[in-house]
Amino acid sequence: MNVTSFLVRAARELRGQVFTGFHWPVLAGEVAARLGVAPLRQVFEAGFATEGPADTLPTSTTDFAAFGSAVVWRGSTDDVLGALVRRVDLVVLDAANVDLAGRVNSTAIGDYAKPRVRLPGGGGAADAAAGARDLLLLHGGANPARLVRRVEHVTAAPGPETRVRLLTRWGTLALGSEPRLLTSASDDVGWLRDLGVDTSGAEPAEPPSAVEEAVALGVLAEAAERGYVVAREAVRG
Repeated sequence: MNVTSFLVRAARELRGQVFTGFHWPVLAGEVAARLGVAPLRQVFEAGFATEGPADTLPTSTTDFAAFGSAVVWRGSTDDVLGALVRRVDLVVLDAANVDLAGRVNSTAIGDYAKPRVRLPGGGGAADAAAGARDLLLLHGGANPARLVRRVEHVTAAPGPETRVRLLTRWGTLALGSEPRLLTSASDDVGWLRDLGVDTSGAEPAEPPSAVEEAVALGVLAEAAERGYVVAREAVRG
């Protein structure tokens, strides 16, 4: 369940025109841009696109100063959410709490009025998920309880024709009416079977190369310095 391996596997998925959401997608996008092994243009909800690595590791999808000279197009949020998400090759969103149908909860854990945890909200994730042709959800946490049969609150949900995958520390899953494990990055997948995921036939995930691991570790170290709590935990681990 290595977080570096998770970040590398996520970065490998980013190719072509990609809508990049906040949190883990930002970090995966920076790893992919720094590796530069395939053409990549990232489009962001705030209404701009980048090519290549950012000048400074971004802390959010609106950190314009950090993206700096990587910015190659400027438009508007309406341009991105209203039109571009339906045309990009891949939409990548963070999924701290997600179910087997690909529905994401970024609202609250527990009763809405008095939740155990108040989550940050979805922003434009609802529009991005609904409009995506190919949706990749990133769950970088180490708590299996955040992956459920059905989320309590639906902040964002894929469209009826959307292909949905969930990339986690344990492996990559195809979500939908018949959820299954596509690639396995851990031997600890029994809980996925208990949840209702078909784990038979999963291929082992390809481990990071030395170059990929070095780039991912570098991104995590910078992210830790810039205040990413998850990156600080990963660096300490």
